[in-house]
Amino acid sequence: MTSPSPAFRTDVHGLRGIAVALVLLEHAGLTFGGGFVGVDVFFVVSGFLITGHVVRELEQRGRVDLAAFWARRVRRILPSAIVVALVTAVAGLGLVPPLARGELVDAAVASFLSVPNLYFASEGTDYLTGTAPSPFQHYWSLGVEEQFYLLWPLLLLLVWRLGRRSSDSQRTALLVGTIVALIGLSLTLAVLLTDRSQPWAFFSLPSRAWELAAGGLVAVAVTRRGVVRGHAAACIGWAGLAGILLAATVFDETTAYPGTAVLLPVLSAAALVWGGAAGHPFGPVVLLGVRPLQYLGGISYALYLWHWPLLVLPQAAIGLATPLPLWARFVALATAVVLAHLTTRYVEQPFRGVRAPDVRTVLLGVSASALAVAVVLGAGTATDPRTSTSGRSAADVTPTAPPTFTPFVPSGLEPQLDRATEASSDYRREGCHVESTSDTTVNSCVLGDPEGALTVALVGDSHAAHWMPALEGWAERRGGVRVLGYTKNACTMVDVEVRTSGRPYRECDVWRAAVLQRLTADAPDVVLVAGSAHLPLVGAPDEADRAARIDLWREGLRRTLAALPERSRASVLADTPEFAESVPRCLSANLDDAGACSVDRHVGVDPGWIASERRVTEDAGHGYADLTDWFCSATRCGVVSGNTLLYRDYGHLTEPWARALWRQIGGAIEEAR
Repeated sequence: MTSPSPAFRTDVHGLRGIAVALVLLEHAGLTFGGGFVGVDVFFVVSGFLITGHVVRELEQRGRVDLAAFWARRVRRILPSAIVVALVTAVAGLGLVPPLARGELVDAAVASFLSVPNLYFASEGTDYLTGTAPSPFQHYWSLGVEEQFYLLWPLLLLLVWRLGRRSSDSQRTALLVGTIVALIGLSLTLAVLLTDRSQPWAFFSLPSRAWELAAGGLVAVAVTRRGVVRGHAAACIGWAGLAGILLAATVFDETTAYPGTAVLLPVLSAAALVWGGAAGHPFGPVVLLGVRPLQYLGGISYALYLWHWPLLVLPQAAIGLATPLPLWARFVALATAVVLAHLTTRYVEQPFRGVRAPDVRTVLLGVSASALAVAVVLGAGTATDPRTSTSGRSAADVTPTAPPTFTPFVPSGLEPQLDRATEASSDYRREGCHVESTSDTTVNSCVLGDPEGALTVALVGDSHAAHWMPALEGWAERRGGVRVLGYTKNACTMVDVEVRTSGRPYRECDVWRAAVLQRLTADAPDVVLVAGSAHLPLVGAPDEADRAARIDLWREGLRRTLAALPERSRASVLADTPEFAESVPRCLSANLDDAGACSVDRHVGVDPGWIASERRVTEDAGHGYADLTDWFCSATRCGVVSGNTLLYRDYGHLTEPWARALWRQIGGAIEEAR
């Protein structure tokens, strides 16, 4: 059976407009916290269009001209992608902090090589809650599609060849069965990975392929005339549109995504495309066919490419501590529309009309990508910062309360800015801290004097681990102290349900229970309880839910203190200041004005949170240590003291600064005893 020739689908074109509008509004922080589902809609539409083309070619010719297929993809995707990426890279090298330039170049190169999704997955990027997103982060979806386009026609051709001696219906059944099996495997992988490694679930082709394949399944149904007719088709289409808008409205950064949640936007988009195949005049085409959505659909690809760097780069230029003003976000989106219009007209459309030999087109596309890589690498080398200090010197200082801050980045800074992020402690370098969120192992690291008469255990998340150099320094000077460390990334010892990557952090609950068992079996004299006050909590995941978060934390801390061994005394440490931007990155752009990277005291620390912790701790008969005065003046929390950098990122202490506070940690321990 020969399928009908493809006709222009007004509803599909308008659906592109809906999808890109959802993405833009969400990225600009204007509305639709779940606007990221627009990308899933794009995947379904792409799978539908590409599969429809390949299946029609198989039916008509019995083969697929792979060179022609890939040449069309090169003409459609690469010109605009390369132009926008080059502009973004050059602008980014001048706007992002110097310490971020290396990552910018890496992301740009990955984008030119069509593997940005693999780059961001390997970096552990959290797309939904990233605090310093790359201006190339949105290229991840192009990477998924380009990798899909490389493999999908080969798979369809193979299946078609396997069924070449079968009847038409049998060949169709084989094709449908293969696509359904792929959908099942890919969806299962997406669900499993969301629980275990969310970045790979979000960015990788194997976990996203089913979304494009779902569109492909609709294409097979349509090409084989499996179309619903009449009012049922209109109802299916409207239900699909409602499902997409529902997902965009109710999903947000706390949603475990993709996981099972992605079923709603993908199946909804597939239903809309399938229902619209009947061409019912009262279907969603009534809305999707309006001129503004048709226009957005026509420039949707270029608009998607331009909008993100226009939002991210100005934010990087002014610093993350100050949100991009509302007017600036509107200007960025308006500028993106203008640039998208020009790019579509003068780059995308002319290249799509080029009729060069297919193999030559593919080779030219590869060569253009390689040339772009060379240009970006060269520009990155030329703009590599020559210095990471102001060139001025500062004297060493002993920690005081309030502290003495250095107003510039001194020569001899320890650690140096370009090494600060990797500069951790021996405790972490020796593997004592549990880095992986999926690992529930309770490490048995004994530091200090293994035979010491006094045992002190430090417990909590990475904000507890950064105190270990101070604890070791005090133990060494005092002598006879056995030090135990039980710490795990993003896992507080306070008995609350934490979220990670949009899902309940069940591994944390398991680990915490195991640590309490370990403490019961080997009761230390003093338990130092420390950790971040900014973890997302089940029941109050948003920082804005302050009252609910404090209530949950207070009750959880009460349960934790009650669960400690009777002979153990506890000292709860107030959290250290938190910054909106990585301190070393900020300083790299403000070498002569370190104060630009400081934060107001009432922003960096929460006195209400501290007061609540103190009441619970002291009511339970334990000690509470608030060392904020060693980090902040009455009004500001600084970042450099003497020759010492205080933080290695957004709030973790550097090893030299933590070690310098050994007296203060010792005082907290002695007070608890």
